[in-house]
Amino acid sequence: MPARVPAKTSEVSLPWVTLAVLLPTWMALLDGTVVTVGLDTIAGNLGVSVDEASWIASIYPITAVFVMPLTSWFSANVGRKRTLLVAIGVFTGASLMCALSGNLAELVAMRGLQGLGGGLMIPLAMAALVDAYPPARLSTAFKLYGAAAMVAPALGPALGGWILANFSWPWIFLINIPLGLFALLIVSGVLREQSARAERSTFDWTSLVVLITGLLALQFVIEEGPRSDWFASPAVDGALAVGIVTMAIFVRTQLLARVPFVDLRPLAIPTFAVGLTLALLTGVGFTGTALVAPLYMQEVLKYSPDYAGFVMIPTAIGGFLGTEFSGRLTGKLPSSLLAAASLVVAAAGTFWLASLGDRISFEDALLPRFVQGIGLGLLYVPLNVLMMTDVPKALLDAAAGLGGIVRQIGAGLGFAILGTLIVHTEIAATSAFGARARQGGVLSDSGFGTAYRWFTSHGYSASDAQAFSSSVVGELVNRAAIAVAFSETFTIVGLLFVGALPFLLLFHLVRGKELESA
Repeated sequence: MPARVPAKTSEVSLPWVTLAVLLPTWMALLDGTVVTVGLDTIAGNLGVSVDEASWIASIYPITAVFVMPLTSWFSANVGRKRTLLVAIGVFTGASLMCALSGNLAELVAMRGLQGLGGGLMIPLAMAALVDAYPPARLSTAFKLYGAAAMVAPALGPALGGWILANFSWPWIFLINIPLGLFALLIVSGVLREQSARAERSTFDWTSLVVLITGLLALQFVIEEGPRSDWFASPAVDGALAVGIVTMAIFVRTQLLARVPFVDLRPLAIPTFAVGLTLALLTGVGFTGTALVAPLYMQEVLKYSPDYAGFVMIPTAIGGFLGTEFSGRLTGKLPSSLLAAASLVVAAAGTFWLASLGDRISFEDALLPRFVQGIGLGLLYVPLNVLMMTDVPKALLDAAAGLGGIVRQIGAGLGFAILGTLIVHTEIAATSAFGARARQGGVLSDSGFGTAYRWFTSHGYSASDAQAFSSSVVGELVNRAAIAVAFSETFTIVGLLFVGALPFLLLFHLVRGKELESA
């Protein structure tokens, strides 16, 4: 029988419990994006290429994905509070070691350790919050958690850009130290153990090896697919086959086990299963756009890293306002209707972003990101209410872990898929623009001659004027091609949001059938 631990949270202690679980969530989510605008700076300081330094960003979600499915096992066998304290300690200690790293290998290893702590912190905090709040106030819990979940990733690039503009790169990680110590203090002081635990079991090393093998193979596909033209690479094909086979074996063994290592029973709850699918789709769009948008600001609009990061602040503000608004309306309006409205708003903001082009002011870039943030904030509360309302307390940790890993996979897929779309669209657009330019544009004799005469009239020699003219017109073509690539990619994301709407109808149908049978 599951072990029962009495845990009634009074109204007085709810704010403190909320702070205790939101602070680790904030730290873990913020660190997932804080380094995105500073990879070139860190690469230069460590003497490596930007491509090599990209492992600093990618290793964090990889290791986080490994431990998220184990949330239920740790909660049942170690205890949620104790596991959360260990996770915060690991995250904080790894942050210090990141700051002290002297080479790329050390920094990547410590970022991986940081990801292990963060990967446990996020689902454990969600489960603790749902467990502490009474069913009638779940929308409030999700509103508060959603506000942190929306704001932290969006502020990450802005905070990272500001730190790099004013301090050295180790301070990106050193800011976690006081926050981590405070989180340890408050969690140990106010958080209670969970109200219900799953049955305890021994640590299943075989299942862990199979799980890690499958996740590593699938992560390899996500990471290397864009670099290797996806399934044109035998390595990517092989990794996909290994990932599918090993994960199928893992799922089968867990379903047949009396006490599974990773509890998959929440997947049998219809509303939770449909919600996971919707979370995956929207994760591809929202997180993929959040990661690609700073690249758009830097590569197309030529913003500095700190300015590219500041463009993400309206997303955080919009996300906070959207979460607050949906939290107030949840319970008054159907959650499926609120979620549908959020997808429409997100699609509108994304289509707006796609229409900007390559000649806009800094202010012009802020509004569409604000609208996108509102859409994301509007979605978070109703989606989680729909997903988690029917999950029993004994399965909260398992459900939170599964939700966390699906969102991480969605984020990874989003960045990989959108990155591939940008590359392929840019190549096609460069070819098309080049052909059109040669026929009568800037690369024609008249267009080239205009640039050539401008340089010669300003004192440049004939050879320099010719070289500079070629460079200028080539840059114009490349910039236009990159702008088109980002525009078409954002358009596809907007269509993805529209395409997710039918899943809300499925939500409504499933929920309606459950209410009829209740």
